[in-house]
Formats: sequence, C-alpha cells, structure tokens
Amino acid sequence: MPSPRYAPPKDLSGYAWLSVGAALATITLKAVAAWLTGSVGLLSDAAESLVNLVAALVAVVVLKIAIRPADADHQFGHSKAEYFSSVCEGVMIFVAAAFIIFSAVERIITRSCRSA
Repeated sequence: MPSPRYAPPKDLSGYAWLSVGAALATITLKAVAAWLTGSVGLLSDAAESLVNLVAALVAVVVLKIAIRPADADHQFGHSKAEYFSSVCEGVMIFVAAAFIIFSAVERIITRSCRSA
C-alpha cells in the first residue's frame, strides 16, 4: 500500500497524443507545401516534424510505462523510463540532420550539373 505522502503518478499520455496529432497535421502541411513549391527548406522542415512525431509516439509509450507502480525489479517505480524518450529524440534529430544534409548536397550537385 502506498504511503499517504506519496501520490501515484498521473497518466499524462493524453498530452502526448495531442502532440502526435499536431505533428501529423504539420507533416502533412509541410510535405504538401514542399511538393507544390519544390522547396528543400520545406522538405527539411517536414523531416524535422517527423522527429517530433516519433518523439511524441515514444513519449506516449514511455508515459504509460512511467506510471506503473513499483515492483520487484523496479523498487522505486518506472519513472526513469522517461529518460529513454530523451535519448530517442536526440537520435532522431541526428537522423533528420543527416537527411537534410543529404538532400541539400544532392540538390547542389543536381543544380551544378545542369548549369555546367
């Protein structure tokens, strides 16, 4: 039985689901705009928004894990699972940066070959 001084963690995954919805809407708008204009800048923004989507999905899962009560393997609860979300977002930022660099270099090479 939990101590009266200890309040069990609240389920905050609803806020993460709002982030998922916002990321999906943003990706759609930016991708359509990039397709219509051929803008690498908008395409890179859409890629960055994919990072936000993955981070929000990881946050949903991690927030569900973090509210679990303590058990034999996790005597102080599961709240440290939230750190995993931060690591995943950092990795995704690097992946998006690589995609942006690849797209930009490809565009530079393509345009310089056309003008030559």
